[in-house]
Amino acid sequence: MNARLLALALALACGAHAAVILRSPEASFKPVADKLHSTVIDVNGRVPVSADGATAVAERVTHGTGTLLANGLAVTTLHAVALPSPAGKLIPLQDVEVQVAGGNAMAAQVIVGAPDLDLAILALPAEAASLEAAPLSTDALTEGDPLLAMGVDGDAVVVVGVSVVAVNGDILSVGGDRILDSRFWGGPLYDERGRLVGIELMSLGPAKAISASFIQRLLDQRPGKHVMTGASEHEP
Repeated sequence: MNARLLALALALACGAHAAVILRSPEASFKPVADKLHSTVIDVNGRVPVSADGATAVAERVTHGTGTLLANGLAVTTLHAVALPSPAGKLIPLQDVEVQVAGGNAMAAQVIVGAPDLDLAILALPAEAASLEAAPLSTDALTEGDPLLAMGVDGDAVVVVGVSVVAVNGDILSVGGDRILDSRFWGGPLYDERGRLVGIELMSLGPAKAISASFIQRLLDQRPGKHVMTGASEHEP
């Protein structure tokens, strides 16, 4: 892929994300990056910590990238909002905070989890329902389709052009000139029409993602109750 590096001076009014770095194979992706970089959020899990009898303060113990969904929801990696129990099971934290572009930090709650994929759905406060989110795509992807991956890197959103390498059920293999490291886990994959087609998964090998169709099924599992799923309807 002949990718090129473009620096977009997209200053935000306030908030954690100050700029977007775009490595894209297609100039047509620039409007997508301009429009949707604000859908990428910074996710933190906290626990109360005290020393020498002092008042407990919330200390950040987990961190990751997330993606805004419609209706005040977001998706992120489960390890960004949970800690392992002595038995090794990830237990969601009670104190989860997200930072959205151009706004203050806000509380979030884990309402659905898919431990086998390291994914979690978050509910945000009512005011988050007005935040922009991309529609989920139900179209099938094919090998070679160009996509845009986004992740949080400190005070910036990193945007990288990738393409589909293989499709195995709901699991997408993607690749490009740049490795999609932990900054992208939990971040979105967008197509040229600005639709959410997948969420990057934690992977120590070739980059993988889960389809937007699977994310929709996770959303459909939340009829007013908290759900921690086990097995999922996806190809390994």
